[in-house]
Amino acid sequence: MHLLIVEDDEAIANLLCQDLSDEGYRCTCVYDGRQAADLLEENTGFDLILLDVMLPQIDGYELLEYVRPLEIPVIFLTANDSVKDRIHGLKLGADDYIVKPFQTGEVLARIEAVL
Repeated sequence: MHLLIVEDDEAIANLLCQDLSDEGYRCTCVYDGRQAADLLEENTGFDLILLDVMLPQIDGYELLEYVRPLEIPVIFLTANDSVKDRIHGLKLGADDYIVKPFQTGEVLARIEAVL
């Protein structure tokens, strides 16, 4: 399974990538919404996207609108923790919504549930 991690905090992205790689996932990390959009233009072979909301260039909500027609599952990983934010993300079409800080085990369980 190939995961795209879109997270502007490189330390979080790299930690997730390492932990998920240890579990057998292949991961690609990008650090802003524009990089993600460009990558998705060339390659739709991703099985799932872990997507931050607050990103430079193109935010996660905008990127989700672009991703939905590609039918790639999306899980938001974000510090936006209000119920309003969660509802907004899920109504836009996210498959799940995880609030930072999170435990990698929880992320892994949610990935497995969505896939």
